[in-house]
Amino acid sequence: MSADDLRKEAASIAHAAKRLIERERARGGGELLAAGVAKARESARASARAKGIVLPPAPSAPQREPVAQPTTLEVAAPVVAPAAPVAPAAPPAAPPAGGMPDFVANSPAFKPPAPQPEPKVAPDFVLPPFTEDLNPSALGGSRDAIVAASLPVLADVAAQANACEKCGLCRTHTKAVPGVGSARSGIVFVGEAPGADEDLRGEPFVGRAGELLTKMIEGMHQRALIPGVKLDRDEVYIVNVLKCRPPDNRNPLPHEIEACSPYVLRQLEALQPRVICCLGKFAAELLLGMKGTISSMRGKTYRWKGAKLVVTYHPAYCLRSPSAKRPVWDDLQRLAQEYLTD
Repeated sequence: MSADDLRKEAASIAHAAKRLIERERARGGGELLAAGVAKARESARASARAKGIVLPPAPSAPQREPVAQPTTLEVAAPVVAPAAPVAPAAPPAAPPAGGMPDFVANSPAFKPPAPQPEPKVAPDFVLPPFTEDLNPSALGGSRDAIVAASLPVLADVAAQANACEKCGLCRTHTKAVPGVGSARSGIVFVGEAPGADEDLRGEPFVGRAGELLTKMIEGMHQRALIPGVKLDRDEVYIVNVLKCRPPDNRNPLPHEIEACSPYVLRQLEALQPRVICCLGKFAAELLLGMKGTISSMRGKTYRWKGAKLVVTYHPAYCLRSPSAKRPVWDDLQRLAQEYLTD
């Protein structure tokens, strides 16, 4: 083997050893391998000298600064970069008005509600300004002329109601139920529609609900709520919004009320009542021109032309809910008080 070949072989061995040392050093075994390579290199040089071949000196390995290892009592402190200045924390937002609890008001996701305008309270229902005088009472017999003038009008309305074909109820009823009573007292009770008993007899409020209404009127007379005025079914007037019975006693339909309402309005104009008592919501909604529940409409005094008007529960409702009888009696007392005052 020539000297050039030995030099190439030695250079190749040195290059391979250097790469191996670098890999093993990264793995932690570099020092051990470096010693083995140095021993092999020295052996190769000895063999070359025995053959009279001079090899170039081996490159010296770079020297590294020794790293001081901490003892068991000395732990190296980690190097920490200087911290950036921290802005002082903002004070917590005050809880919104209204007693919001702290854990909600202080929550990061909490957003105080935007201020809302004060709610507008709807005033009580007020009828347009009333200019007509109140219809006269029966005290002193001043309603004689009204009674006489009402009779032909009431008879004409009854004849028209019996012959009416404005809606389909004329094909399902037995008899029309125009109304009963007199304009003498100046008190009119307005219900909603005839029932089965009324349909058979052609007279309003003659069933169980009618019996209760009769007792209500008699109770007003017995307690002398309107002194000097006789109160019974013959002296007051009783009428319904509808003149014919709806099938199965269902509620009146809007088109039925529209077709039949001219009859009851004409009756009221002829009767010139001093007070009107609406029994149930259908009568109240028709005469007041407003929608609502009985509980929201009762307890007030309204005006309808020359009459005062109060609203109360239908006697049929009192039969289903006996507790309603007490507020009905309160409403009848209100009716009597309004009758006695102008």
